[in-house]
Amino acid sequence: MKVLHVGEYVQGGVATYISMLLNHPNHTEIKDYIICSGRNSEHKWSLPKGRVHYYTYHRSIFQVLPAMITIWKEIRRLEPDVIYCHSTWAGVFVRFPMLFFGKPCRVLYNAHGWAFLRDTAEWKRKVYAEIEKMLLHSTDTVVNVSKHEYNSAIKYGLPSQKLRVIYSGISAEKGAIDPSVKMPSHCVNLLFVGRFDPQKGIDYLLQEFSKCHRNDLHLTVIGDNVIGGTHIEKKNSDKVTFLGWVAHEKLASYYSQCDAVVMPSRWEAFGLVAIEAMKYGKPVIVSDKGALPEIVKDGQNGLVFDFNNPKSLQSVLGKLSKDKLHEMGNKAEKDFMEHYRLENMVTATIKNYL
Repeated sequence: MKVLHVGEYVQGGVATYISMLLNHPNHTEIKDYIICSGRNSEHKWSLPKGRVHYYTYHRSIFQVLPAMITIWKEIRRLEPDVIYCHSTWAGVFVRFPMLFFGKPCRVLYNAHGWAFLRDTAEWKRKVYAEIEKMLLHSTDTVVNVSKHEYNSAIKYGLPSQKLRVIYSGISAEKGAIDPSVKMPSHCVNLLFVGRFDPQKGIDYLLQEFSKCHRNDLHLTVIGDNVIGGTHIEKKNSDKVTFLGWVAHEKLASYYSQCDAVVMPSRWEAFGLVAIEAMKYGKPVIVSDKGALPEIVKDGQNGLVFDFNNPKSLQSVLGKLSKDKLHEMGNKAEKDFMEHYRLENMVTATIKNYL
């Protein structure tokens, strides 16, 4: 079975998601291929080079047609049994031509965050929803990575018959620990991992963290500014340390050292960082936006704050204790093993290839 994964800018969470889907040792009959933009995409894949193809592209209305043509040439060359579209624009590139020329094989689509759930005007959200409904004519299955995504799709008028909920999953195998990575032993250590863009809420976190008068809290920030994102001036202090991007294989050391991970997102379709933290037995402090409260149960495996009430996060920070965080971290690791293991996601996804 040939499965062609199609993406636009495949980096970050989307790249991790696709990489996880390539890990199916019990299904050797599946042969995966990838096509995505050569710009702003991951270039290290666990596939032979002949099965990875990049097209010349940057995000512009003038680049849409050339991207479609290149992708469709690859589709005709490979003749895949399944096409899996990852993200909004990839879904357009693949499915829009099918409205006129027909659907040559089974088609799956994952928006990796519905466009109509972004922080934008309501009229724009409705336009995005109408486009998604139109493109469903060229789609067999729509994968939602959370119940929040599924319920939102229903709210905006997408028919339930084609919608499926498949929680994202990651490997339960833990990375090697670098003993040289240390965080202040006298502090409650918090960790942020992610892009510096509006969605991830790093500006909000830094703003509210600066108002906290506790001297025993320390925030380590992994990530960096991105083009078109929220520009953050990275100034290290006694309370905040900026590390820039850290190689994924080195993140285990930082997850292991911290007491809790913070995700102050403005919207989130799922939250891979959350389950990554839970794998290492760390509770997650999250906003009440998107799917985050679906993963993190307040007071059990983490803490949930009201994003629209700045005093809510300050209150959470003010009450943190190492002992309580450790207790919640044990529950977080158990929840990860039960719900968010890689095997669960891969098995459920392959069922939808058939």
